Amino acid sequence: MATSSLLGLDIQRLLHRAEDLAGTSFPSEVVEVTLEPKLNTLCIRFRKPSDAELGEPAHPQVHVFKDRTTNEVTAVEILEIDKFPS
Repeated sequence: MATSSLLGLDIQRLLHRAEDLAGTSFPSEVVEVTLEPKLNTLCIRFRKPSDAELGEPAHPQVHVFKDRTTNEVTAVEILEIDKFPS
């Protein structure tokens, strides 16, 4: 069963693990966190893109989105959050 509440998630720990798996550093300021229980996906936004953003899988469970113009990380999606390695 998918996680149904953000209250039970340690967002900082999940971000550190996602950084390790993706092999990249994420910005330290988070502006939005969204949980999609039906998709079992956690979406974390660091900043809005200036124009558009491009996403790519950095790991089977971690998709990183970058600003098309500046190439800065704008968001990350963690898939299958219930099975995400700790």
